[in-house]
Amino acid sequence: MRWRAMGITLALLIGLVAPAAAAAPSCQDVSLPVQLDVLLPAQVHGRLCVPAGGASRVQLLVHGATYDSRYWDEPVGDYSYVRHAVGDGWATLAIDRVGYGQSSRELSATLTATTQATTVHQIIGQLRAGSVGGQSFAKVLLVGHSVGSAVSLIETSLYNDADAVALTGVTHRISPDELAAIFATSIRPVTVDPSPLTTEYDPGYLTTVPGTRAALFYGPHPDPELLAYDEATKGVVSATEAADAIALGFTLPTSLAVTVPVYLVDGGADAIFCGHLLGGQCSDAAALTAEEAPYFANAASFTAATLPGAGHDLNFEADASVYETALNTWADTTT
Repeated sequence: MRWRAMGITLALLIGLVAPAAAAAPSCQDVSLPVQLDVLLPAQVHGRLCVPAGGASRVQLLVHGATYDSRYWDEPVGDYSYVRHAVGDGWATLAIDRVGYGQSSRELSATLTATTQATTVHQIIGQLRAGSVGGQSFAKVLLVGHSVGSAVSLIETSLYNDADAVALTGVTHRISPDELAAIFATSIRPVTVDPSPLTTEYDPGYLTTVPGTRAALFYGPHPDPELLAYDEATKGVVSATEAADAIALGFTLPTSLAVTVPVYLVDGGADAIFCGHLLGGQCSDAAALTAEEAPYFANAASFTAATLPGAGHDLNFEADASVYETALNTWADTTT
């Protein structure tokens, strides 16, 4: 309620004092060379946005399964984490993980959460070295969502090279019965899907069954226009990457190797990670902290938060700005 009250107060102040419109950020598409392994080069597509006045700090945004970089800046409605972060003075680089979106297509078997983590590590180095958009960034905040959070967690456990990491839409207590139900009824090989994806990917890639994204990813009151767009533009995930993410990112205590500050936030109505048999406790921040803090015992600091009533895709909630403000406030004071 405190955040909601603050938002109402700010809205009233904005109505009384109308400032001049802020200058638009500078955004550009970038293509970044990476190596999945010594013998397998790849290209990562990203969208770099920098505030009008420039920035010495950047958020590297890593999307989840069956999405791409657009998750962070959807063209439908007012669902843009990027706009919020840039408005707070951060540059953002939203990437398509290898194999997805506009990044290079690869055989599904070559993709795991660990190989994706190594490409994220390379991109962090490029951001610091000035190889992305011709500008070096002194501070890097790594932000993941769902499988992207698993990738970010694995990357950080191996390298601890970002200044801090924010994990959204993930806990260490994924419900086994819910996971089984998802793979039984909501996920299937892309080659049997009635969509253009059928001809773009090999049988090792998975996608969502038509009409299931609302139950999987949204809270109880999805925006119909956004949901329709989401169904029409759904993506894929490699089965080998999903398996790796579940084991190393969601289940095993890989996070004990993380030493940088960590921010974790989940939706209170996340159908994948919260509730159900043995699922995470996302009812409030205190419950989530008590459950997750032991997994991050070696982190410089650990902060957990929840967005009550929100589904798995936090960015798609009507009150997403509540969590975005809280996360960016944490980042401002931590990095």
